[in-house]
Amino acid sequence: MTKPKPALPQPVKPDNPGAEMRIGLALTLVWLLACGLYLFFVPGVFDNVTGDVLGIVFLAVAVGFPLVLIWTVAFVTGSIRSIRTEALVLRQSMDQIKSVIAKKPETAEDHEERVQMQLDEIASLTQQTDHRLSELAAKTFAQTGEPPAPRNTAALASHNGTQPDIHQTALPLQTPEGPARVPISVVEFLKALNFPDNAEDREGFRVLRRAFEERRLGKLLQASQDVLTLLSQDGIYMDDLTPDKPLPSVWRKFARGERGLSITALGGIRDRSALTLTKTRLKADPIFRDATHHFLRQFDKILVEFEQSAEDAELLQMSETRTARAFMLLGRVAGSFD
Repeated sequence: MTKPKPALPQPVKPDNPGAEMRIGLALTLVWLLACGLYLFFVPGVFDNVTGDVLGIVFLAVAVGFPLVLIWTVAFVTGSIRSIRTEALVLRQSMDQIKSVIAKKPETAEDHEERVQMQLDEIASLTQQTDHRLSELAAKTFAQTGEPPAPRNTAALASHNGTQPDIHQTALPLQTPEGPARVPISVVEFLKALNFPDNAEDREGFRVLRRAFEERRLGKLLQASQDVLTLLSQDGIYMDDLTPDKPLPSVWRKFARGERGLSITALGGIRDRSALTLTKTRLKADPIFRDATHHFLRQFDKILVEFEQSAEDAELLQMSETRTARAFMLLGRVAGSFD
């Protein structure tokens, strides 16, 4: 069964077509008849006019000029009528096209595009809301004084490193036990994530050495050092970035596995130059790409563990470290917060 074709607009017929020609012809006959009666029935007029060449010229102009004027008006009027008719046809065609578009069912592509636009608007509003909440949190800390200092409690849960094998027979061997190693504190953890400020920062290097002794934290710091070095080759330094501070609740949501719009505030890097350079290198440099993904995985593991015991103020201070800023930059470019 063939699909019926949409009806085309019917041509619009002009009202009273040819009226201009008929009126012009009637006026011409009336004018010629009046001129003839005047010339031939008024005594002496015809002889005076045709007596010399100048009189004949005046007679031709007097008779012909009104005729030219009549037919000029007739043709102009006809042209105007034709233009109006064409405009009416065009308007009807446009109205029909609009009605067809309005009745056209929404395709899957149109629906997907509309949904994507709505999601983009929601994401933009979410980022604006998170940014305003971050500013409000910063103002609250400023009004109530400095945020509380990080605690000296352990930052990460202690692990023995290996799990005992329940099928292995315990041997009665006595090995000397060394002094118990003091776990790294929250203060040292945050200082290690920020790295030493300069070559004279002895306390920073002392904390960094202790942090590298922690196997899990050492992996993150090594991965962070690698990506910071690679970023510096493109002139990107974390101290030059001023990202929006994510709320502690956003860090907790990310650590607990939430993804999507609820954690987009983690990508609060606004530096277009840094984003463009990083994204370009991530696509073109496989070494940088591998280092980035390794760093993101290590940061995710440590964050999951640190979030369980961290207070809100400590999470805010963590977001200001160089390692956290690198995570926010690389995570946004790699799409980890989408």
